[in-house]
Amino acid sequence: MAISNPKHWALAILIFLATPVQAFAPAGQFKTEEQAKKYCPNDVVVRVDLATRRFYAKGHFLYPVVGAATYECRREALQEGNVPG
Repeated sequence: MAISNPKHWALAILIFLATPVQAFAPAGQFKTEEQAKKYCPNDVVVRVDLATRRFYAKGHFLYPVVGAATYECRREALQEGNVPG
């Protein structure tokens, strides 16, 4: 079904732009540590720095201060090519 009315196009674009970015995060990347713990209760949750592709476990001095980051399971972080910090 094609959208032919320009108003419908505008509405579709507004809906797309209003969608939170987190909705497009890959599976296994979470906004909170608690979400990651529920996803992988038998693995270590790490915080991945998206800029450097390094990850840090809880207790590391950079764990709470990493900039743009996601919480992930350590095993998945390694599989994605991230390295320990």
